Amino acid sequence: MATVRKTKKKKYILPICLVLVVAVIVTSVIVVKQNNSGEQVTLNTISTQDIVESINVSGEVSAGTSREYKVASVATVKEVFVKVGDKVKEGDTLVTFDTADLDAQVADMQTTYVTAKEAYNESVKSQKSAEQKLKHVDKQIPVLEKKLAKLKKATSSAATTTVANNTSLAKKSAGTASMSVRNADGDPDDDTTTTAGISIPSGDVQNSLAEISDALTGIMDTLTQLTEDIETMNTLLETITVTVSEQISNGVFSSDAIANACGDAIAIAIQKGLVDETKLIIDSGVAVDMIETAVRAVDWRGIAAGMENTDTAQQTAAELQLAALYAEREVLSVSADKSIVNSQRAVMNTSKKTLDVLLESQQTLGAGWKAAFDGVVTECNVADGEQTNLATIGLKVENMDAMVVNVSLGEYDVHKVKVGMPVSITTAYGQYTGKVETIAPTATGSSNNSIVDSVGTMAGVSGLSSLTDSGAGVKCTISVDEPDSNIIVGFNADVEIITGSFEGVTCVPIESIVREKDGTYVYLYNEEEGTVTKTAITTAATSDTAYQVTGGIKVGDRIVATPANDYEEDTFKVKVVEKSVAKAASTKK
Repeated sequence: MATVRKTKKKKYILPICLVLVVAVIVTSVIVVKQNNSGEQVTLNTISTQDIVESINVSGEVSAGTSREYKVASVATVKEVFVKVGDKVKEGDTLVTFDTADLDAQVADMQTTYVTAKEAYNESVKSQKSAEQKLKHVDKQIPVLEKKLAKLKKATSSAATTTVANNTSLAKKSAGTASMSVRNADGDPDDDTTTTAGISIPSGDVQNSLAEISDALTGIMDTLTQLTEDIETMNTLLETITVTVSEQISNGVFSSDAIANACGDAIAIAIQKGLVDETKLIIDSGVAVDMIETAVRAVDWRGIAAGMENTDTAQQTAAELQLAALYAEREVLSVSADKSIVNSQRAVMNTSKKTLDVLLESQQTLGAGWKAAFDGVVTECNVADGEQTNLATIGLKVENMDAMVVNVSLGEYDVHKVKVGMPVSITTAYGQYTGKVETIAPTATGSSNNSIVDSVGTMAGVSGLSSLTDSGAGVKCTISVDEPDSNIIVGFNADVEIITGSFEGVTCVPIESIVREKDGTYVYLYNEEEGTVTKTAITTAATSDTAYQVTGGIKVGDRIVATPANDYEEDTFKVKVVEKSVAKAASTKK
């Protein structure tokens, strides 16, 4: 029986296995420690490059030269010489018109304009005159107010003295008797008190200016119906005031008598030419009757009650004159205001613009519609013998040899675009070059969707909101260089407007930027400490791939290539991984 001998190697197996296990554990710990030593990141190095800044927008292709023929007034078509599809040469007669009705409209509007111009000139003259008279009245009022104050003071002192004397006389007599007696005209409301046989006015001898002003206001309402001329109105008011003052000063308080006196005074003023009869809206005789009626409606006896003595009569006259000045100032203030002049100017300007339009239409239609350039008739809505329609395009001629793209720019892009900027145009059938030809001075539509434009701008697309019903946009015309048969009117085209070119500027890749509400940031690498720090930067021009950096970092700095959005700290340890390794690891996953 054979005997198998045991080898001594077995006793070395266990120690070797233990060593291997320990090595694996140590290696794992080292790897774990290395993996936990920091966030794995790849880096980009800041360098310089060229940036071409542009705005992308879409638009519709149309003929480069287009003319729509419309009429500014209704006219009769005499003869139409073209139809849709006809080719025309510059100067060709397209349509002729019968302008008899239009000629009559022009004549009427010329009369309207002349009348409006005369009214405006008269309003300017009246306004200037009212300004001067208002200054004069403003100077008269304080003088008359002081005079009236003195008269009131004198009247008050005289009344006080009379009462004192009567009281003294009454004490010396056997007794004092008082009784109320009627006024001489029998009016029971005008009472006087008799003391020891001496009459003392007990009514209010200082008449209210407000009461007199109310009386004159009614008269002023009548005067405004008689004339529109401020100077004539003031002359009439002054004549009435002086006459009333004279009548009351002479002790005449009857409304009928005062009215007749005023009528006579106005008639004399008209006869002497003091009142310009031509400035009265109605017949002078009727005007006098109306003034008498207005004056007769005032209770002059009530206003002048108790004003029999000389001092109070002078006071009443002064109050009447002052009230007249107040009323005159009100009228002059309205007339001196430029609102009437502005209104007349607006009427004149409107009639002038209308006349200009009619004259232009008369000249155009008289000569007939003629082709302004070589082109093709693409629309015709007129026929022999028919009336033109103001709301409809009568005729349209387009030049198909030149093409443009009409686009709309959003409010965040329009200020970047200038006339003459180069443009790249892409259609379904090819690419073309061009340039910005025109930019409208105002936007069309609503600005409510400006936030849409903002988002579109960030994405490199302009005028998104203009694609909606309520979007706002500025119309921009792009000319097409060397158009061919592949670019067709009515089709859309994509337009890239080159707004700026920047060579050799410091740039940062778009994917390395973190945008927040308070600014723009990158994560800057510190090689000595093995950390990255959130760093604010300032940017300028932008392209599809990079931003120009004007502050915060410099050429040669290294930043995190694609920072995550969940970093918890502004500064932290990182482990730099080469881009090729990171890409391989990503592919393997």
